[in-house]
Amino acid sequence: MNSENIILHGMKSFGNKLFPTLMVLLALTAGSMSPGETEAGAYPRSASSLRNIQGERNRPVRVRGGITPHHDVALGMIQRFYERIGSAEVRRVWLFSPDHFGRARAFAALSPADWQTPERILEADREACSSLASLSVAGSDESLFRREHGITVHIPLVARYFPNASVVPVVIGAKTPDLALIILKNAIRDLLRDGDAIILSMDLSHYKPPEAMAAEDRKTLEVLTKLRPHGTGDIDVDARRAAALVLMLFRELETGEGTVLEHSDSSRILGRRIESGTSYATIIYGADGYEGSPGGDNRERQ
Repeated sequence: MNSENIILHGMKSFGNKLFPTLMVLLALTAGSMSPGETEAGAYPRSASSLRNIQGERNRPVRVRGGITPHHDVALGMIQRFYERIGSAEVRRVWLFSPDHFGRARAFAALSPADWQTPERILEADREACSSLASLSVAGSDESLFRREHGITVHIPLVARYFPNASVVPVVIGAKTPDLALIILKNAIRDLLRDGDAIILSMDLSHYKPPEAMAAEDRKTLEVLTKLRPHGTGDIDVDARRAAALVLMLFRELETGEGTVLEHSDSSRILGRRIESGTSYATIIYGADGYEGSPGGDNRERQ
């Protein structure tokens, strides 16, 4: 009988008699160690040390984020948004878009393909894309991204203003249920790293005159800046489900309320009244992490 079997046989033989003996041995050895310390020295020596470790483990990942349009009429606003939020320190950008044409075969679509831009080749974070695409509510669909302007408008700007970052492009379907959003949110949260950026590509009111858009947008901006994901179903935007997902992430990451950089509409931008126009806003979150001056260009490569 080998030593392992001897130990197991002895434990069965002694039964309840063994437990008091073990307790005595533990009591005797406990006095030889400092309070709060193990033989390996791995346990914190004080309550304050334990609180510091727990706080570090439990603190939210630090990210920067924002909401910006994708309509080409608002290109000036979009560029000013990237001038504000861009940074060479960011190593990965999560870019969320609506599925404008309902082509996605899953609630969330991803693409592991790299992007050729005038600035550089913007690499996809294939590990993150693969991880999300393996979920039951998601899938990989490269062909979808070739014509999804909610993504393609931003790719050159991500490459330019985040010169050291990879990208995780995610298209969210308009009929994505709450449960699928929660699954996606939890998976993304576990993949996030300090210094990531989260960008939602979204236009606001559609097909309204300026006065109606202004009234609708007041409600919309309240929902977006106050981080109210459950309110996204009642606002006039073209990415309600993607907005709900991003706002849930910002809430859990404790970015704080959003700050509106600009709010405008197609009539004001084009300088003529449009009865069936679109409105836009750029909003930033987690602004403490990037207090650079608006219009600053942080494109220095590292």
